[in-house]
Amino acid sequence: MRPSLYYLLIPVLGFCACSSHLSKEEQAMVATADSTSFSNDITSINSPSRKRVKSADTRCRVPSVFKATAQLEHLVTSLGGVVVESSLSNESVQQYQLPYSSDSIKRMLIYTPTANLTLKVPAERLDSVDQSLTAIASYIEHRTIKAEDMTFKYLANALKNEQHEKKAAKEDAAATRREKQGKPPVEKVVTGDNAIVVAGDNAAALNAATYKDQKDEAVIDRQMSNLAILDDVNYSTLTVQLYQPEVTDVQIVLNPAAVSRAGFGTELLTALKDGTVVLRNIFLFFVQIWPFLIAAVLAWMGYRKLQLRRTQE
Repeated sequence: MRPSLYYLLIPVLGFCACSSHLSKEEQAMVATADSTSFSNDITSINSPSRKRVKSADTRCRVPSVFKATAQLEHLVTSLGGVVVESSLSNESVQQYQLPYSSDSIKRMLIYTPTANLTLKVPAERLDSVDQSLTAIASYIEHRTIKAEDMTFKYLANALKNEQHEKKAAKEDAAATRREKQGKPPVEKVVTGDNAIVVAGDNAAALNAATYKDQKDEAVIDRQMSNLAILDDVNYSTLTVQLYQPEVTDVQIVLNPAAVSRAGFGTELLTALKDGTVVLRNIFLFFVQIWPFLIAAVLAWMGYRKLQLRRTQE
């Protein structure tokens, strides 16, 4: 066998090795992702075979965020769904601090409890969950339900993979015939986004292997995209934002300023000492500006003499 064939066999053997480790369920999932057959005519807009991805987004006010969150989570899990994300928080609105007694203060915090949930529920149960949420809500700010049709994207991915398999089978058959006839293998050399056909050497075989790896990765990406579409078709995503009326939290706490304040005698002595410091600072300030004081006195005396002369004249 020519050395170039070893480079071609590396990705093929790797792909076969990975495929052999797939379970029957995983192989069935791959076959489903590449299936182009539909049980019903998809030209009808209401055909059951269409890949419709339903989702809902709701923001509403409830009497109690914590109770409503617990009810929704229990309902979703009981219906075979999954709580993807659930977060609870308190949004602070205003805060007041008022005097209460000689050594304590009253702290008032006004806040709004909120919850953000991301739920995955069976598609056929989405309406039931949405109706249950509407029943416990006291005010619905907004509610949006979408049904995105992913049929043609799913079909395009499956057709591309089917075409890739047919083309790969033809190339393998052609390579087998050339090997039996003793002819040199034909390799694909990748140049940018295009591929040209030449009689290969080692460099051409490496390029061909890279090209095949890229094609195989594109097939896997399309398969994963189709599996994600099927998952979204079977399980709808429900995004919920809950909030409740503002809640006031009142606490009586010690006033740090009053508790840490010294006695009257200590404060009196401190005030006398501070007054002495202030007087000293004022005296030192005037000492520092003595040149300006002398200049001001001389200017005032000159001004007085000038005024006397004008009066005598």
